[in-house]
Amino acid sequence: MEFIRRWLAGQDFKRARALEGEGYFDQALVAYESSLASCPPEERAAMLRRIGNCALLVGKLARSREALSESVKLAPTDPDAWLLLGTVSLELRDTTGADEAFHEALNYAPDRIDILHAQAESYALKFPRAGFEAGKRVIALLREKPGEAERLRFPRELPLVFLRNLAAEQRFVDETVAYFDDLAGLDAGWTRPVALNHKGILLAGSGRLDEAIKAYLDVLSAAPDFDAVHFNLGMAHTRKKDFEAARASFSVYAKRHPTDATTTFGFGFIAESRPDVTEMIRLYTYFLERIKANPPPAASLGRLDLARGWVKHVETVVEHARLHRSESHENTGPREVTDDC
Repeated sequence: MEFIRRWLAGQDFKRARALEGEGYFDQALVAYESSLASCPPEERAAMLRRIGNCALLVGKLARSREALSESVKLAPTDPDAWLLLGTVSLELRDTTGADEAFHEALNYAPDRIDILHAQAESYALKFPRAGFEAGKRVIALLREKPGEAERLRFPRELPLVFLRNLAAEQRFVDETVAYFDDLAGLDAGWTRPVALNHKGILLAGSGRLDEAIKAYLDVLSAAPDFDAVHFNLGMAHTRKKDFEAARASFSVYAKRHPTDATTTFGFGFIAESRPDVTEMIRLYTYFLERIKANPPPAASLGRLDLARGWVKHVETVVEHARLHRSESHENTGPREVTDDC
C-alpha cells in the first residue's frame, strides 16, 4: 500500500509540474494542493515551495506566504524558497520581512544574481540611493559571470531597466546617463548597445530628445540588428513633431515584426500627436485588440520607450477622446435665440 501511495503521489506531482511548466499556474496550484497530503516528508519542503510560487503567480499572496514560510522551516538552507518568500513579502508591502528573507537567501547563495537583484529592488523602496548602488553591483556581477544569467534564466537586461526606471523616478538622470556611457565603453559585447538604448530612453523621458536620438543612432552603429531602437527612434521623432521621420522608423520596426502590436501603438502615437483623433481611436482600438491576442514578450518590452503603462495610456486617451466627441455631439443642437447680444 505504501508503494502505491507513493506512486500515485509521484504521478500527481509530475502532472502538477507539467502544468506549471506550461504556464497553467492556477491548475498547477490545485494539483499541488491536492497531492500535498500524500507527499513524502522528504519532498514536502519542495512541494510547498512550488505551491508558494504558483500562488504568487496567480495573486494568492496570503497562501503563497503561508506555504513558503512552512517551506523555509523545513528546508532553511534553500535559497530559492527564501527568494520567493522575500518576493511575496514585497508584494504584501512587508519590506522588513522581504529584507530578512533576501538576507537569508544570500547566506546560502551569496553570488546569486537573481537574489541580489531582488534585494536591490527592496532597498530602492526605502533607500533609493542604496538601491541604485546595489543595482550597479548586480550589473558588475553579470559582466563578471556571463554564464550565470543563462543558467538561472535571468533576463540580463533587467538590472539596466531597473536603474533606468529608478533614475527617472528619483531624478538620478545625469548620473545614470554617465554610468550607461561607462558601461558602453567597457566592451563591444551585449552591454554596449543595451546600455546606449536605455540611455536613450532615459534621455527621451527627460525631454532631451536630440541627445536621445544620438544615443539611438549609436546603438545602430554598435549593433545594426538591435530592432527595438527603430521603435524608440520613432517615439523620439514623434515627440519632436517630425512625423515623416517617425513613420519611417516605425515602418522599419513593422517590417521586422509584422505581427507585433507594438507597431500599431507607434502609428497611433503619431495620430495622437498630430492630432488626428479619428485615426488615433482607430489605431489605438486595434492596438488593444492585438496586444490581448499577441502580447510582446517581456524581454522586448524592457527595450521599448513607454513600455511601462502604455496600455493604460491608450485606454485613458481613447476613453477621453470618445467622451469628448460624444459631449460635442450632444452640444451641437440648435441654440435658443434670445435678445441678448
